Amino acid sequence: VGHQADVSLGIAEPRAPNSSFLTADLFLAVDVAFCSIYVLDVLARMLVLRREWLYDEVDGFMFTNVFDLLLVLIHVLEIVLASSGNAYQQVSALRIWKLLRLVLTVRIMKTVSLFRQLRVLISACISSLSALFWSLVLMVLLELGFTIIICQSLQEFIMDEQQDLETRMTISGLYGSFGRALYTVFELTFSGGWIVRVRPVVERVSHWYAIPFLCYITIVVFAVTRIVTAIFLKETLANAANDAALQLAETKRMARGLQNKFEELFRSLDGDGSESISFSEFSKAMSYPSVQQYLSTLDLKVQDCAQLFEILDDGDGKITISEFSHGLMLLKGQARALDIMVPGLVGFPKLGVHNVPVDPTACCLKGSAYRMVAGP
Repeated sequence: VGHQADVSLGIAEPRAPNSSFLTADLFLAVDVAFCSIYVLDVLARMLVLRREWLYDEVDGFMFTNVFDLLLVLIHVLEIVLASSGNAYQQVSALRIWKLLRLVLTVRIMKTVSLFRQLRVLISACISSLSALFWSLVLMVLLELGFTIIICQSLQEFIMDEQQDLETRMTISGLYGSFGRALYTVFELTFSGGWIVRVRPVVERVSHWYAIPFLCYITIVVFAVTRIVTAIFLKETLANAANDAALQLAETKRMARGLQNKFEELFRSLDGDGSESISFSEFSKAMSYPSVQQYLSTLDLKVQDCAQLFEILDDGDGKITISEFSHGLMLLKGQARALDIMVPGLVGFPKLGVHNVPVDPTACCLKGSAYRMVAGP
């Protein structure tokens, strides 16, 4: 397409018929192949799902399936028109409509954890529409006010025939009418190249114009735009904090990472490779300063090895990798109010003991793991 456009403008020579294997017929064949795959995919889903393809009892009307069907029909129509060879404008319009396929990437973002940051950005943009609207209203009002002031003040200079004609033409091209002045002020605000638009007025018309321009640049371009940016940043952080699905995925990701670290630590402590650690191995490993320091970086402070071993052990005198990683994950961090055990009856199904009365004063609780001593 690009080469054909260059040929029509006279800046490139047409290629010989067999100069390249990348011919229009090859592209059309590849397009037909992919279109056939899309058609078969839609037909297969319609045959398998039947009524659920259009309406699901849980999700309701399946807009995404209808959207897929619409895109496939547009693709088929494009191939038919392209094969005729005399409907270039219609084909170009259909190719623009095919860009709607980008909307399908939203479904990928919901399922692939790699796109969690992109989900935050898009969710923040959607939740910030109200702030965006009022920010645009404020910016437009400021630009309109400054445009009216500059445009009216420069009209006398532009209409003065005693001034240099080239200078008048330059100023008129920038601020000669309300539309041109508004576009120039828009460039002053958002392009960053405001010096090119301001210097002709200051140097060729009057140095006094530096005052209003500097005030506008300082207040609007510097201050207001940064305030608007801060508002959008606040909305982004608030949206990320309130996204329950995102927080759940982030919590699971951090839990998996922490569990992997504990499992790596267990393998480094298991010197004989027996997939279990005895009390002697555990106490010896916990005496190393490097192990203590590593656990402290994971928000774990070990003060009594025997007590910690008793908490992690299920009663067989050895700690397995699952007991080690799961127990340390429960012990990590500070004790919460939820971790306080309510006095009453607590069962020990693993040991075959049920409904044992527990003395709350004899409970040693840390995180979600605890030691319970049966009362009399």
